[in-house]
Amino acid sequence: MSDRNRNKLPNNLPQLQNLIKRDPGSYKDEFLQQFRHYESNLQIFQLKPSQYSKTLDELVIFLAQVAHCYPEEMKDFPQAVRDVLQRHSSTLDRTIRMTLCKALILLRNKGLVPATSVLELFFEMFRCQDKLLRKTLYTYIVSDIKNVNINHKNAKLNTTLQNFMYTMLKDNNPVAAKMSLDVMIELYRRNIWKDAKTVNVITTACFSKVTKVLLLSKFLKYCL
Repeated sequence: MSDRNRNKLPNNLPQLQNLIKRDPGSYKDEFLQQFRHYESNLQIFQLKPSQYSKTLDELVIFLAQVAHCYPEEMKDFPQAVRDVLQRHSSTLDRTIRMTLCKALILLRNKGLVPATSVLELFFEMFRCQDKLLRKTLYTYIVSDIKNVNINHKNAKLNTTLQNFMYTMLKDNNPVAAKMSLDVMIELYRRNIWKDAKTVNVITTACFSKVTKVLLLSKFLKYCL
């Protein structure tokens, strides 16, 4: 590649992303330049997380796409994304919040972040007043749990998530409690989670103080 074309790369993230995936070693300097750019923009963004940043939006997705190419340099990136979402979930700009969630999904799909770390956070984010976000998270949670159980039941993960969902059913946010129950019901319906623990957790929802959760759980109880 000519020096002239190489000089254009920092402003063309999709092109740089494709080149890095083909030959990470040759473009490590360009990657590090963008990574430093991300770090400085993240620091500025966290001062006012409710404001949209197009630069940060693009850099986060770019880094999530190439994270597997530089495992050492990117080892703390997943936790940094998770921390921003956990700390500012209710105040984040909606577009940035969705981008950060999609970045975590990409990292999770590449095996760069544990299932529990992502899924427990996504359950908590059912509290966000963002219908599209909640729908996206619901779909991913069900899909990811299905995938980790596709060849054999992952008993340890299932138990951890079931215990966590049990606490979510008692959440003070009625939407979060209802959607957590929806997830469990969907997993039961798909024969992914059809053990006694699942039934017991769903049954406890019959005593919920949230009307929608109470009605849904009582209806399902007769179908178990």
